[in-house]
Amino acid sequence: MTERARSHRCAVLMGPYATGKTSVLEALLHRAGAIDRKGSVPAGTTLGDAAPDSRARQMSIDPNIADFSYLGEDWTVVDAPGSVELTTVAQACAMIADIVVVVVEPEPERAVTVAPILRFLDAHKIPHVLFVNKMDKATATLRDLTAALQRASTRPLVLREVPIREGDRITGHVDLVSERAYRWRENESSDLVALPDAVRERQASARQEMLETLADFDDALLEQLLEEHQPAPAEIFEQIARDVRDDLVVPVFFGSAEHGNGILRLLKTLRHDAPGPDATAKRLGVGAAAATVFRIQHLSHLGRTSLARLWREMADGSAVGGQRISGLYRMAGAEARKIATAPAGA
Repeated sequence: MTERARSHRCAVLMGPYATGKTSVLEALLHRAGAIDRKGSVPAGTTLGDAAPDSRARQMSIDPNIADFSYLGEDWTVVDAPGSVELTTVAQACAMIADIVVVVVEPEPERAVTVAPILRFLDAHKIPHVLFVNKMDKATATLRDLTAALQRASTRPLVLREVPIREGDRITGHVDLVSERAYRWRENESSDLVALPDAVRERQASARQEMLETLADFDDALLEQLLEEHQPAPAEIFEQIARDVRDDLVVPVFFGSAEHGNGILRLLKTLRHDAPGPDATAKRLGVGAAAATVFRIQHLSHLGRTSLARLWREMADGSAVGGQRISGLYRMAGAEARKIATAPAGA
């Protein structure tokens, strides 16, 4: 088993205000089986944004934190605030992430609002992917949106999917690596379907563009393309994983958190492409540090509380830097559950 599979990994959701990050968090937790049903931001029933101020404003003020297990692997997801007034809070969350999911809206004119986030991630070499949320409401083409987002990113964006449309409505997607087509279903797994004739030309063009971008970072892949040999999907998946972990490319996915579309593909991407905490600790240069505190906030039932990413296993009552830990808690939205120990990466 690899270091990534053994370790407790962390993904952070970033994005401008109102892109639907909290809904993406709900959808991820629901798809992984951590919650029985998704909450609603307008209804005030989400696991995150439980504070009265957050519910009243329908926006994140503090980081929303939740854990889940997926296919035997443990994760923490941090939903970082999107308001520009809380930029430093979101950036602190991103620094301790193994991977960041940048949640964006499907309108090209809104791409400029994502630019500061992408510049920050590029500057600190933090692995990240893009998830275009609310694609069920998109009016522009994915090609135009990607072009607008590319102007904001110093890393090449790599489309991983193209949409399947029925009239003006997006009803599914084609995975450009496996070349499989899927029809979306409401909050359920998508159905595997035959590749529609209407999307064949666009799929072939987008796949070639993806391969050519990846070949810029791999001589063996470039040689295959020059010889007009199509690489096997397994080779492409592994190349993408390496490039994401090295922060060379930014894969682009899309879907709708509200309807549960594209969430399973996002989960699989996190599982296969995110590095582990050892790589993150090396990026941060933590040395022998036990943990990195990324936020201090006041919780009504606990008082002054430090949110931290652990680089080694820690026990309640143990000493760190000459100070005794007064309590370890696992966060689930507004709920803090006392625990005896926490593993590295948590």
